[in-house]
Amino acid sequence: MSETRPAAVKDLRSVAAVLADAFNDDPVFAWVFPDLETRLRLLEAMFGFMAEHVYLPVGRSVIADDAAALWQPAGVTVGDEFWVEHGEAFAVSIDRQMERLGALAAAMDEHHPVDDCWYLLAIGVRPSAQGRGLGGRMLTHTLEQIDTANEPAYLEATSSRSRALYELHGFEVTGEFAVDDSPPLWPMWRPPARRGV
Repeated sequence: MSETRPAAVKDLRSVAAVLADAFNDDPVFAWVFPDLETRLRLLEAMFGFMAEHVYLPVGRSVIADDAAALWQPAGVTVGDEFWVEHGEAFAVSIDRQMERLGALAAAMDEHHPVDDCWYLLAIGVRPSAQGRGLGGRMLTHTLEQIDTANEPAYLEATSSRSRALYELHGFEVTGEFAVDDSPPLWPMWRPPARRGV
């Protein structure tokens, strides 16, 4: 059984490769990058860029042999100044395929809660390792820390399968949205575990 551990900058390539493999057949990201021949490479570039510049430096993301999760703790945000500085490099990294991704990001921002919370950008398990409970163990690893801090968590589910997993771990669907003709996304909120403490 692979051990879940904090992901460091040295794990960047592994994190990007695992998440790209895990999301290659995801309905929302198949819509974002419709060309199957380039999708895996573009997903790896996208997740790698975000991991390197946003998620790994704050030290809350995790990795196992065949799984990875990009977490942002409460109190950490990515503002407009980040995209002023890094937007061009990000666009170049994904071959400037920004139209659908940009629309998706704008919709996600619109639905993001105003309350301070942990945010899960992505959690993924390689297809060859799915069905063994690894995703659930990775979620539990970080959710235990979040519960200890008595803080809420938020994410967007991009498939009915992931939505069901998150519901098993205490996340509640707060709505549904889509971008143009994209598949639906479900914003999901997990309240603090010990209210009033």
